[in-house]
Amino acid sequence: MPDVLTHLLVGVSLALLIRKDGPRSEQMLIVLGAVLIDIERPISWLLADSPLYWIDLGFAFHSILGAIILAYFAAACFDLENSSMMVRFKLILVGCVSHLLLDMVMYPWSELGLQLLYPLKFRFSFHLLWPDFWFYPLFGCVFLLVVLSIRYFAKLNKNPEPAFSEVTCK
Repeated sequence: MPDVLTHLLVGVSLALLIRKDGPRSEQMLIVLGAVLIDIERPISWLLADSPLYWIDLGFAFHSILGAIILAYFAAACFDLENSSMMVRFKLILVGCVSHLLLDMVMYPWSELGLQLLYPLKFRFSFHLLWPDFWFYPLFGCVFLLVVLSIRYFAKLNKNPEPAFSEVTCK
């Protein structure tokens, strides 16, 4: 799977694209959603030797149903001043969807692919990249660099500096 750094970088990029003029707290909800799905890992590690361990926990969290449930509970945990529960839910869900799409790029994620329609056993994967390549963070960095460049040039086009001939000397 793409590592946590890649998920974070893509989450930050999406936050800068989607909520570029929004408050920082709403941008961070997208970043939270980008890593929220992997919360099953520490839970699995803690429950590994107990009778509460459930082998399908990773599949349940890495599904559309898991993303919706996690996004809802995470949105309920935050009370931001100017955003409703539905706005918080949607922003976290955007991050969760980006996580699922990044994980679907791998070949093979958990042998055959993600069970997006969990509890149904249909598996989905684009089978493009082998898991745990060392250069996954580079994809996140390039994506972030492209987004920052787009934002920079958009600001330049919005507020162009006056040409030299327009500047008057006093």
